[in-house]
Amino acid sequence: MANYATNIFHASTECEQDLAKIEAFLDDNFNGFVNRYSNIIDAEFSSRWEYPEKEIDGLVASLEAKEKIYIRILTYELEDEYVSFRIFSQGTWNIKL
Repeated sequence: MANYATNIFHASTECEQDLAKIEAFLDDNFNGFVNRYSNIIDAEFSSRWEYPEKEIDGLVASLEAKEKIYIRILTYELEDEYVSFRIFSQGTWNIKL
């Protein structure tokens, strides 16, 4: 059986189109929950083994106002002692493994 990582996701932006795109993407691609309020989305979802890099990179590439969005994702899988913390701000990722 595959180990599943937990992803705690937070995004904020003034771009309404990007918020709608993020919410739909998370609902369509992951099992978990999504809370949207004002200009913020908080979510928690699982992924297999580690941070879902391919999926999140695809999401970010599809956003209209990349320079104005803030995304924070904490991913952990305790059985294998895996932790990843990533922040996307001003169009670039800051990754802490």
